Amino acid sequence: MNINNYKYIGIVGCYTKEGQADPFESSHGGVPHDRTLVGTGVMAIGVDYDGRLEYVNGGTPIISADELVNPSYLTILENDDGGVGVCIVSELEEGKWQPFKLSASQESITAKPASAPLSSGGAYPCHITSARVVGFDGESKATNLLFICNYGEEEGTLSCFSNQSFNSTFKPEAKFMFGDGSKADLNRQQCSHAHSTSIASTLDPYSPLDICVADLGSDAIVQFSITSSGRVRETGRLAAPQGSGPRSLMFNPQHNHLAIVSLEMTGEVWLIRKRSHDGCLEGIGSPISILPHNWPEPSMTEAQFNRGRWASDALWSADGKYVYAAARLHDSISVFELKYRIDTYRDNSVVAEGLELVQRISTQGRTPRCLCMSDCGNFLLVAHQHSHDVSSFERNEVDGSLLFVDKIQLPNAACVKLIRADKL
Repeated sequence: MNINNYKYIGIVGCYTKEGQADPFESSHGGVPHDRTLVGTGVMAIGVDYDGRLEYVNGGTPIISADELVNPSYLTILENDDGGVGVCIVSELEEGKWQPFKLSASQESITAKPASAPLSSGGAYPCHITSARVVGFDGESKATNLLFICNYGEEEGTLSCFSNQSFNSTFKPEAKFMFGDGSKADLNRQQCSHAHSTSIASTLDPYSPLDICVADLGSDAIVQFSITSSGRVRETGRLAAPQGSGPRSLMFNPQHNHLAIVSLEMTGEVWLIRKRSHDGCLEGIGSPISILPHNWPEPSMTEAQFNRGRWASDALWSADGKYVYAAARLHDSISVFELKYRIDTYRDNSVVAEGLELVQRISTQGRTPRCLCMSDCGNFLLVAHQHSHDVSSFERNEVDGSLLFVDKIQLPNAACVKLIRADKL
């Protein structure tokens, strides 16, 4: 199909080595799956106006495993000149990442390296995100800021890079070490493990950015501030419940004082907020399970894997009204509605009161690792690591519920991000 006939192009990062990112690999031989299938690199898929999926480039990778090994997570960059690029981590002990410039013809997509692979500043980089900032470090033009979470072998780290465009070199700006873990789980929390980063959106491009990092190893959400002058500093920490393992973090796109955190090791989500008087983080009530009551039963295979607790990604809908949280092992998405009231004494600000379960639906695959919502809010895509595919869902804008649409095979799918087809 002509690329112009798609609404979105999905860029999918896939593990190119077997047995990756599975905490049960050494103790239980890993979650059962077909190990004969291994990812071949970074893939491109088309998403039509009904949410149906098709291979682009005939199902061959746009970035092969020979070019970049274990391309497990990526972020999309859009420059002022109209160019679109992708930055991808190589999740290995000697962590690397690499930027690519994307271009499209009527029938295919090409990814051209914008530089040689760069050091990620740590081991096993597992997450990368970006922000576009005006006036950073005295520059008059907009600057791309990249934040990479290195899960780490002995300590988690956060690395920050910047550049002006794909015609300029990315330079390192800052690196932070997270230290010891909480040791609540001696197998997984001996040291810190930086797992994901979220940036609080702001209407003023000159104001400081709020960046928060989910540290699975230390059971904490670590808060940073980056000013337009280029200064980076830690501003606070929110302690998560012991042994919960914060994994995924996202600020609400409409109410940037609210965020959702997935707690991998307890199979929960946690609604948090920035306090208005000092900007520090605090929890709103207790975490909420994303699993059915009394699941799994002791006799079930899933019970041997941390009692079935293995949460992955969590995100907001574009309208900020709903949360979507994935549970590996149970292989489901729980949909929650944000319950809130309007405080007329504080400029009609939203006061969050909690989350209410709307739906729990099968992801139509095994081990949902990454969720991606389209910017129009109509579609949700799920990357499945162990059933080797990506599934698509149509989203009901009225009640937030999901309806399965389609599925496409992609071995060891780890991450999927969407670009509007008309931007390529």
